[in-house]
Amino acid sequence: EAAIRHYYSHIVVEEEQRLDTYPFEFAITMRFVQRYLAPGARLLDVACGTGRYADALLSAGYYVGASDLAEANVHRTQRRLHAGHDGVRPLFVRQANALDSSAYDGGPWDGILLLGPCYHLPTRQDRLAVLQPARASLTPGGVLSASFVSRLAVFWWGLMHWPEGIWDEVGVETPYHEGTGLNCAPPGVGLPNSYCCDPDELATLFQEAGLVVRHVCGTEGVFGGRVAHFHALPTPLRAAWFQCAVARCEAPVFR
Repeated sequence: EAAIRHYYSHIVVEEEQRLDTYPFEFAITMRFVQRYLAPGARLLDVACGTGRYADALLSAGYYVGASDLAEANVHRTQRRLHAGHDGVRPLFVRQANALDSSAYDGGPWDGILLLGPCYHLPTRQDRLAVLQPARASLTPGGVLSASFVSRLAVFWWGLMHWPEGIWDEVGVETPYHEGTGLNCAPPGVGLPNSYCCDPDELATLFQEAGLVVRHVCGTEGVFGGRVAHFHALPTPLRAAWFQCAVARCEAPVFR
């Protein structure tokens, strides 16, 4: 917990800019939230970061509660949402750990966003300890949106940042088979307590958590680690690639 709080307390600016860097993630996430939940629904954004999703959902007419583990993110979200939208203020903005059942207080919720916690939970039991209380806090027919980092990210990130990591045989085999023990980064660099999934692992995880899977999407598509190429494109080409990433997000090749 302390490592994650420290990490996010020191990258507030980067977190604030992340959805500008990866705009397809925001578009895809909002597309599915709005597909299943009409304005007026009650949503909980767990690990809300700097509050950009909570802000957009408030603006779209949802009732939103938000929480984060890092105090810096909580303060940024409080400032962002303080004015509200058309007089609608957030239900609350609070500090909370997604592993604590109290993080889901205030329900039942029509929708819950878990867009951050799961890729910081190396053990399966901890991932279930987040998914199960979230499931229990939903209304009948409620929708949970959860994000994971693909195991492929370990290798493209390592190739870009610390290619020497490939010489560590154990350090390669462990993330390859288990999604933990990131070796392709110098000590102290990279996501703390990271877990990178094989997408085929998710079906049994969600089943054990009592969830029925409606969609599995790739929210970065072909752009993981290559997003600078996307932003360097002229506007018409950038728009075409953006549309491709959003429209085909469920294609297996993009997952």
